[in-house]
Amino acid sequence: MLDTKLQEKLNEVSFKIDIRDIQGIPNDMGRKVVRLDNLGRQEGDPLGIVGSRYKPILHKDAFGGAIQAMQNGGLDFNNAKLDIETYENGGMAKMELLLPSHHTKVGDHDLYLKFVARNSYNAKWKFQSFFGWMNEVCFNTLVSGQKIAYTANRHTTHFDVQSSNLKIQNAVTAITEETKTFNKWWNTRVDDDKVADMFTKTIAKSQASDSQLKYGSPETNKKQLMILMGLYEEEAKQIHGKGDYGRNGAKGSLWCAYQSATAWSTHLGDYDKDAKKYIVQQRRQNDVRNMINSKSWKDLEVA
Repeated sequence: MLDTKLQEKLNEVSFKIDIRDIQGIPNDMGRKVVRLDNLGRQEGDPLGIVGSRYKPILHKDAFGGAIQAMQNGGLDFNNAKLDIETYENGGMAKMELLLPSHHTKVGDHDLYLKFVARNSYNAKWKFQSFFGWMNEVCFNTLVSGQKIAYTANRHTTHFDVQSSNLKIQNAVTAITEETKTFNKWWNTRVDDDKVADMFTKTIAKSQASDSQLKYGSPETNKKQLMILMGLYEEEAKQIHGKGDYGRNGAKGSLWCAYQSATAWSTHLGDYDKDAKKYIVQQRRQNDVRNMINSKSWKDLEVA
């Protein structure tokens, strides 16, 4: 059983839904997901349109099951902090669970275990979750590069949320082991131009199509690269330089590059639009995970 505070949080996403036919459209072409408590909407207004193979994974089951699996696996929930946010009338939901009792250090930074999960009823998000860390220095959510620490599954008849939650303990083991890699990154010094080249080939790479590139679109998102390198400069100054007194020629590290990428994905300081920030954050976190697994990043690890 979940404790009262956690259960109260989960109750925020415990509303009922139903999948109904759309008048005039064969159900094998599409159906609609409706919220039955009609909070702020009229009867039958859809949360999303889904396909014939869609199997609803309820927010409360996805999130509550993950928490229960963690508790059954012996994770310490003392002083745990649970945040749940919903978007688009509850059609999308995100859970973030911080477990302060699970602590590690990288250099002189304190990290605390964090679990992030997302779910949707409108097909914009798969059911997805990952373990990472929260850096107390800057409140960055540290995205894991470990595949076993990240899960993503479509809402289909073949997906079993309980089976997915059984993988949680293996994920915790993987992400805990990854902190050894973090400490190597702290001590791996890199040249600024090599960091810029790595960003250029990964998260600052242009999203232009082949045809757009053919007709002159740039291969690099220069604004994004400038933002990332600005963040990197600040990280190098604070971690390896003289802090508020400047960088003073100090060489940066892979940890600085990682911190600048996770600051970009967590805080969205350069994203000035009010809408859809929850989607932008998810995409950026995936971009960081892909960066860590890229050849460009691996080359810096062994340089």
